Amino acid sequence: MAREAVASYARECGAPEEDVKLAVSEAVSNAVVHGFRDRKGGEIGLKAQTQPGCLLITVADNGIGMTPHLKSPGLGLGIALITRVSHEVQFESTVSGTTVSMRFLI
Repeated sequence: MAREAVASYARECGAPEEDVKLAVSEAVSNAVVHGFRDRKGGEIGLKAQTQPGCLLITVADNGIGMTPHLKSPGLGLGIALITRVSHEVQFESTVSGTTVSMRFLI
């Protein structure tokens, strides 16, 4: 759902739709797989807004933060993909969750 919601918004404002979809998908997947790995669930928030010359997308969760996950079922490429397709990205992590802020040029 998050992927399709941002795809429509990206298309409307002229941001690279496929890059936005990939980055959001990876950020949400990371929250589910890593942030909530020791519990049954949590909350993930998605916010998209335009700023002068860019689309800012924020994915925030209330998981355990960015901590080593030695038994990760993934390939470990999520952050690298997000960084590659975004113009700029910031990761903020605490024991109360992680926020990924991604900027895409429009």
